[in-house]
Amino acid sequence: MGLWRADGGQLSRIVPTSISLESHLETYIESDPSMLGETLLIIGRQVPTAFGGFIDLLALDETAAVHVIELKRDRTPRDVTAQALDYGSWVAGLGRTQIQAIFEAYKPGVALEESFAECFNETLPDEINSTQSFTIVAASVDAATERIVRFLNEGFAVPINVVFFRHFEDNGAKYLARTWLVENEGQQAASASPARQTKTREAWNGSDWYVAFGEDSGTRQWIDGQKYGFVSGGGGAWFSRTLKNLPIGARVFVHIPKAGYVGVGTVTGQARRFDEALVSRVIN
Repeated sequence: MGLWRADGGQLSRIVPTSISLESHLETYIESDPSMLGETLLIIGRQVPTAFGGFIDLLALDETAAVHVIELKRDRTPRDVTAQALDYGSWVAGLGRTQIQAIFEAYKPGVALEESFAECFNETLPDEINSTQSFTIVAASVDAATERIVRFLNEGFAVPINVVFFRHFEDNGAKYLARTWLVENEGQQAASASPARQTKTREAWNGSDWYVAFGEDSGTRQWIDGQKYGFVSGGGGAWFSRTLKNLPIGARVFVHIPKAGYVGVGTVTGQARRFDEALVSRVIN
């Protein structure tokens, strides 16, 4: 990887520095995961596994597939490759509730559905973690690791790759440069591996909608929604905005986090603030 500064007709090569880049990369990636070449939602950092290890970063992509991101640090390259796959075998067994719990520990008080919608402008799919991808972050790897990763990626379409970062300094400015072990086109192809292609979505009929009804013992209970025929959002702007998108006549499937689907109904009016809402009075 070469970098030059062009001063008129003269080129000056900038030599990469040997600072402890890997100690900062986890924070860099967490703050801007697009460094890895696609939009990702970080859902956990230093995630504890069932067998005592800690995954550096976990993320979701727009299909709700899980990405395991491991930094080489002081581990041997071959070890970190095996460890990434080992972590993947554990991640593959996680269900929706467990993924949500990981995110809740990472960002307490923030709904995974809300963050997913803000990141991808899409509703979180019902099916989460149907496939996994593996990214190893390093400054360099040995020849054996290159062979292993290429063998898995190119030979068996396992979505694993190594991303290299180099750190440059020039006249007080600092730069990061990125390259992939397998070319970026290969990375995209790996992301669309046969395992992932088996996951297909039916065309949306335009009339069925998903509504999350967050229960709160002090403010909102589904028994009231059943009794008076309404659904309501939380206090965040995302929830209100989502409810306003529901067209009259739409069929809504109501889901309570950690409980499951609890009801089906039809939208009969536009969303309103709670103090302006009209509900049917039920006389017992």
